[in-house]
Amino acid sequence: MKPADRITQPTQQKNRLWRRLLIIALILGAAGILINLLPRGYSRDLSQIGKGVNVVVQIHDHNQVSSQLLMDEVNKVRSHYEGRVTFIVADVYTAEGKAFADKQNFHSAALVFFKPNGEKLAMLQGLQDADTIMKNINQAFHY
Repeated sequence: MKPADRITQPTQQKNRLWRRLLIIALILGAAGILINLLPRGYSRDLSQIGKGVNVVVQIHDHNQVSSQLLMDEVNKVRSHYEGRVTFIVADVYTAEGKAFADKQNFHSAALVFFKPNGEKLAMLQGLQDADTIMKNINQAFHY
């Protein structure tokens, strides 16, 4: 073995190690970004409908920009209704969420309002601004 080969071999091992570490870091970074895109503070328990509380369900498709933008608008108003309205996400990529969306005949960027007894009051389809969402919640639940 030539002296140059002895130097090259450890250098190549270090390069491979750094490449592996970089790939792992990129994968972890991408996973972190995806986790941050998930809705926060929302229940996915659709069985809460009809259990004595006002409920707003967002039919959510994380692959649709309009659905994510609607969630951002809903996030702006949620604190105004804490303790009075339960906000639930029906994720169309889960069996329960897809079944709910199919039953409502809409598959993304929609809000469905339910009375405490489970009766459907209203539905907003498509992207809405925070003021429109608040107006509709106030009207639906008589606030």
